[in-house]
Amino acid sequence: MNRLTQISFTAAPATLLAGTLLMRLPDADYVGGPWWAAARAVLLAGFLMFGVMITALRGMGGPVTGGWRAAVDTATGLALLSTAANVVGLAVDLYNRFESQRVMAWEPLVYGAAFAALVALASVLAALRRVTLVSAVVTATGVAVLIGGLLQPALTPVGMALIWLGTLLLSRGPAEPAGQMGYRLP
Repeated sequence: MNRLTQISFTAAPATLLAGTLLMRLPDADYVGGPWWAAARAVLLAGFLMFGVMITALRGMGGPVTGGWRAAVDTATGLALLSTAANVVGLAVDLYNRFESQRVMAWEPLVYGAAFAALVALASVLAALRRVTLVSAVVTATGVAVLIGGLLQPALTPVGMALIWLGTLLLSRGPAEPAGQMGYRLP
């Protein structure tokens, strides 16, 4: 795994959490204001790193065939598609400094689709034993708490923090076989 890919597992959820927190500052809802722009710029960077992370997770899926390949490719495709939609939406917002109500109505769906696809991909990778079951469960729990943030906004940062922990665990890959923990020979 190259350095950018390793960083993406930490940077993607960390910057998405930071962007979420910036959106909670006073006057952050003032379209075109400094906190509004800062939040969207940080979220844009987060989703770019999220795309790198999803691509790395696809690589962890390795060569698979049949139904497993379809599952990995579908989850990866959905995650990248929704990530691209978020990137485009945030870039347009920053360029125009304007958000139409129609775009805002679709925002939770597009935003959530990236995380739902992350859970699907983590679940498939756990079934293939390419990541630990714990990492997939922590990631799924984070997404569930994030969804709960739609009803109780105080849960949103908690959900993002759990997703961050989940992606850190995902980056570690599968558990070491018994007797092979510790130092690896090159």
